[in-house]
Amino acid sequence: METYLTEEERLEALQRWWKENRRSLIFGVLLGVAVIIGWNMWKGNVQSQNEQASNLYLQMLKATENNQIEPVANLGERIIGSYPSTAYADYARLLLAKLKVDSDDLPGAKAVLEETIAKTTDENITHIARLRLGQVMLASGETGPALSMLEPLSPARMGKFAALYHELKGDLYAAAGRPGDARKAYETAKEVGEVSPLLELKLDDLPAATTPAGP
Repeated sequence: METYLTEEERLEALQRWWKENRRSLIFGVLLGVAVIIGWNMWKGNVQSQNEQASNLYLQMLKATENNQIEPVANLGERIIGSYPSTAYADYARLLLAKLKVDSDDLPGAKAVLEETIAKTTDENITHIARLRLGQVMLASGETGPALSMLEPLSPARMGKFAALYHELKGDLYAAAGRPGDARKAYETAKEVGEVSPLLELKLDDLPAATTPAGP
């Protein structure tokens, strides 16, 4: 390390260093300030968007309670259009899908749920939308396509929704006239999840399992 014998030499060295490095130093400081300001503005903007979307969603829920169909639809479309990156856009889509099911608009509900699966980044929302989509397809008589959507799902992909997936598969198999597969799916649902009275009723409603005839 270089040693300076006098204060004057130290001062001259500092002045030389400042002349050589002041531009990059100033630029670095300004960049750091810009990053901090930008980050704070981004956080403020995200918070503001979430608050506005939350307020609209609360209005949507209130309109739903009052059975105000048109305001519910308008508020939902407004949330999705203005705040697509918030979780409330997902919630709005799910509520709009329910509204369409209640109005017997199964094709419309199917389209909304498919859009939810395509747009959401929340894994839980994906599962919920897929399960509801399967139920809508079951109600529409699309048992084959619904099973094609669900059957490739591995236990790992089903996650904590495994019991619901297997129960839905059982419903689809039963509707497709495949009671043996339905029974297996219901039994698997019992194994991986809580046993519900409704699930037991579904099992009881299936035709009795046949045993192979003896020689």
